[in-house]
Amino acid sequence: MAAGWTRRTFDSDGVTEHPTGPHLQRLRERSGGAVVLALDVSGSMTGDRIATAVIGCRRFIDEAVGAGYRVGLTLWHHGVADSVAPAADPAEARKLLDRARTNGGNDLVPCLELAQRQLMAVEAADRVLAVFGDGDLGNRQRSEAKAAELSRDGIRILTCGLGEGSAQALAAVSTEGDERAAPRTASDATLADSIAAMARGLTRGR
Repeated sequence: MAAGWTRRTFDSDGVTEHPTGPHLQRLRERSGGAVVLALDVSGSMTGDRIATAVIGCRRFIDEAVGAGYRVGLTLWHHGVADSVAPAADPAEARKLLDRARTNGGNDLVPCLELAQRQLMAVEAADRVLAVFGDGDLGNRQRSEAKAAELSRDGIRILTCGLGEGSAQALAAVSTEGDERAAPRTASDATLADSIAAMARGLTRGR
């Protein structure tokens, strides 16, 4: 050892550093999913129904984020009442749920059009629209035609209806499963659970 030099011992916990590079976030987005949850806020959802539905939507958001999905939210009736595009942080979607108010009738077409634009604007391995409603589609022919466009774009559509009539109507735009299978149906007693359960359809498609 050279004169004037003193050997020193350094003790510390092992640390591994690995620069991830600028493209990691983009790769994560491509391999993850994006979902828009569409909540019916038409006039017939007034009172306990909308309050219970919001609880179910919060649970859906939690499960979707846990499964690696960016989450957006649309409040729909005869048009789009309000919307938040898919994001990794669900804070804005949660805030929008707090502002959910009921009004008007049902027309799913504007909701489908917006979801198509929002989902095609993000890079994702799985793009999903999850629709809850308690009425019909409005213009069924236009709704089915627009839903077919989403399907051709690779967007999956999950549906849940409050009552058998609504469930059957929404099943016409669903891309799920066997046509012979019963559509996802909620009751007033199972409303929150049924909305949250749509999140199970997310990971099946990945």
